[in-house]
Amino acid sequence: MGFRRFTEEGYTLSYATYVPTRGPATARAEEQARITGKLDPLVDPAEYGIVRSSRMRFEERPDGLFTVTIGCPATVETRLDTTGSMGGMVDDALKGLKNLYLLVQQVLPGSDLQVAIGIFGDCDDPQFVLCRPQFEMEAEKIVRQLTLMVPEGGGCANWGEDPHYGIFGSAYLTDAYINRIGLKGYDFTVTDEPARDHLREHQLVRIFGKDVFDKVAENGHLVDRRDLPDTKQVVDKLLERAHGFVLSVGDRYNAVRFWQQMYGPERVILLPDINYVAHAQAAIVGLTEGTLNLEEVEPFLRRNGVDNFAARQLMRSVVNIPLGAQAALPNFDRRPKAGDVFRTKTDLWPMDPSEVPALPEQPDDPSEILWGEGGLL
Repeated sequence: MGFRRFTEEGYTLSYATYVPTRGPATARAEEQARITGKLDPLVDPAEYGIVRSSRMRFEERPDGLFTVTIGCPATVETRLDTTGSMGGMVDDALKGLKNLYLLVQQVLPGSDLQVAIGIFGDCDDPQFVLCRPQFEMEAEKIVRQLTLMVPEGGGCANWGEDPHYGIFGSAYLTDAYINRIGLKGYDFTVTDEPARDHLREHQLVRIFGKDVFDKVAENGHLVDRRDLPDTKQVVDKLLERAHGFVLSVGDRYNAVRFWQQMYGPERVILLPDINYVAHAQAAIVGLTEGTLNLEEVEPFLRRNGVDNFAARQLMRSVVNIPLGAQAALPNFDRRPKAGDVFRTKTDLWPMDPSEVPALPEQPDDPSEILWGEGGLL
């Protein structure tokens, strides 16, 4: 389990397994939801303990210590608008998933990329406002989760949608190792509309379940159900634990202006083409990590399939993001890496290499085992 990761072969097989050849990828999930009135637990924000976790992956050693298998977890959570004209975003996300993983992994060398891709709608939708999955590392699990989404496709055009409930989940209902060591994950909202500027208690309970405020408190946050934070306060809380951005599809003035007020203009990226979501995310992550510089962005985008015009537009849009913000955090150079050894899975930092006991060498070839008169030497 600790060594499994996203591969192109796994993606191709999973796509063929879970995505129907005709109709939307979510057709079966939508039909099931009509019958049961429920989301599949894997994508229901109220299931699996409500809090979404991201953990280091280990292999246990013979002496009871634990070796890091891949590297330090790096979380990338994305919530996609599926209202109105953006109702096909799940199919777009499935087609772009390989790009997302392979491009972001390029700019996060040595990290264990853990992805959660969800969708949001409108509180006026009859059943489901939000689908929020688990953080996963394998193509099979991510593809399956995407096909379990139920986009209802409604929304009140230009009156605001409700991604801020998903942002609330990311801000208050996430437990990630990377935050425990003082670093941040990545969070993206992809939309062509503004949100509303307030939360409602009954909607939080509707989406996350009756235990939502207890779970928020258990996760270390204080939220007064009688005095809920507004959307700007929720975004500010999110930015404490994640490098958060909005990818604004098109250039609708009311949407861009709203999100700039929430996040600041440097965190709102104009997306010239919906097919380039993954490319924009990779460029943003690379610039924030310091593994890309501004001069490299346009060639990076073009090299990975973005046409010249869109590459230039994206480069101009990301030029003012907080460059090197992750690299500037105190523990950036202390991140655990593959091969580091932890005393327990819950420790914050690995053991000093000088304290790690050597393991006895195991012969690879049975013929190397020596036998004497009395048996095994």
